Amino acid sequence: MQEITGRLMVMIKHAKFCLNTHLCLNILMTVSAFFMIVGNSIAAPYTPKDNSQVIASWEAFNDADKQMSLDDISDFIEQGQYPGEADYRYGRAKAWLQAKMANASPNAQTFYLYARVLQHQHQFDRAIKALERAIELKPTAINSWLLKANIHLVQGDIVGARQACLALIGKADILLISTCALEVASQNGKLVESYQELARLYQLYQHNNEAEKRWIVQILADMAFKQGMAQEALSYLNQLDMDNAPVSLLALWSDIELALNQHQRVYDTLSSIVSHHAVQDDALLLRLAIAEKFLGNTVKWQWTFAQRVKLREQRQDSLHAFDLAKYYLNVDIQPKKALYWAKINWQVARQDNDRILLEQAKALLVKTKDDKKSVQISRNLSAEHVAS
Repeated sequence: MQEITGRLMVMIKHAKFCLNTHLCLNILMTVSAFFMIVGNSIAAPYTPKDNSQVIASWEAFNDADKQMSLDDISDFIEQGQYPGEADYRYGRAKAWLQAKMANASPNAQTFYLYARVLQHQHQFDRAIKALERAIELKPTAINSWLLKANIHLVQGDIVGARQACLALIGKADILLISTCALEVASQNGKLVESYQELARLYQLYQHNNEAEKRWIVQILADMAFKQGMAQEALSYLNQLDMDNAPVSLLALWSDIELALNQHQRVYDTLSSIVSHHAVQDDALLLRLAIAEKFLGNTVKWQWTFAQRVKLREQRQDSLHAFDLAKYYLNVDIQPKKALYWAKINWQVARQDNDRILLEQAKALLVKTKDDKKSVQISRNLSAEHVAS
């Protein structure tokens, strides 16, 4: 799956509340929450030869860490969505939160933040349980409902997502509720209608802050791209500051530019970003490898990501199954491996992009088999002709 996130904590501070329930119900087509933009960050592509070898180091967990406020931890997690940050930040935040949960009576925010960490690690069932505790303690917490809806949607649970999103009525901004609902509808057979309605609402309502705008614009761009409207999708992303973008937004931008044959632009932009970080994100390395292969000038990033793939496969790392399947579809083309990892990904993530990836892998394998049959038939005919 391609994980997602958004700065809802910031967004909620400026929310206008929807008190007209009938108006909200008229706008809601179904439900969803598209909310976290978490990039697929991973360790360096290296396998240690000795168990005593140090491959990474962080500051030790100490007494000062135990005094971290929940707001500080929230801000710390927010930065995990940017290039090179996820591994360190989510792991450390999890330790902080576990310490708080062990030494005190956790409040709603503690459970919510813990659910965000679990969601990033694809521990979806545990994340849902944490969110249920958060909601039990604070039923009006908008971000908890949104994250709950998002996780249900990732799991292919449309009903659960719908229920979570409808719970926002009377609690959240009407544009936020509608965006949530239309995202779910778009993944439940109503992509065209959902896109048109969200585009209309985006023009109709004022955007309270940059975070809310980025959240909605990314959904619009993704919807447009799924319909084959790459140029229109790009026009949405051009409204955002891409110089300070989360990994998932950069990945979407790259996919759109690659579809428009702007491989050099993707190569130049991402190579500059990736080179500035010691920890390189799978999602960005993969797009770099795809662009580089098309350009045919070097193999630097292809080799780098190949080492990452080797490491992932040795670990049987299902967390990055989406990227592995995409790699075997677009870079080192191996239909059987592409299908294998697409199926692994489908076991835990069932959104449109996951379904499309699985269909592409199946189609490539069928095409490869058909091509081999055609070659064999051609050879047999040639042999018969020579014999006659």
